[in-house]
Amino acid sequence: MTLETQNKKLIFRRLCLALILLLLSVLQNTDGLFPQIFGVRALLLIPAVVCVAMFERDIFGMIFGLFAGALWDVFSSGASYNALFLLSVGFICGTLINTIMRNNVVTAGILSFTAITLYTLVYWLFHFVFGGLDSAAHMLLRYYLPGIFYTALFIPFMFIIVRSVEKHFSVE
Repeated sequence: MTLETQNKKLIFRRLCLALILLLLSVLQNTDGLFPQIFGVRALLLIPAVVCVAMFERDIFGMIFGLFAGALWDVFSSGASYNALFLLSVGFICGTLINTIMRNNVVTAGILSFTAITLYTLVYWLFHFVFGGLDSAAHMLLRYYLPGIFYTALFIPFMFIIVRSVEKHFSVE
């Protein structure tokens, strides 16, 4: 395979991954496009960034995390919290796969579930507990904990989609 063909496949692969993140951002952040169960929303970008970082490794995982987080912040005015969080998640997951973990669906589940839980609990803590709202415990039990498990349902699908893009445009 020539160097030019390898570069084209690499560019197409990363462009497809960016388009997947863009599509998931629109699905996650636009009301009515993705089903909510009793008002509970799925945070689709977190497992997507984890899965992309698992295949693209640390630096490009970090770049894709920054991209996904910036998209999320544009939609939700998150004051760069989402961009910084997903940048960190992309780098950490890519580095873990690069050094000590294997790239499989079980690892994707563990890393994604951990990232989703961490994001949700930190978000809840800062916006509800430190915000002094009386209904903080109710919000955690009613919306945020079910949201963690609702999002976790999509982890295998994210992994399969990202793995198929990676295999289709593999550079070998």
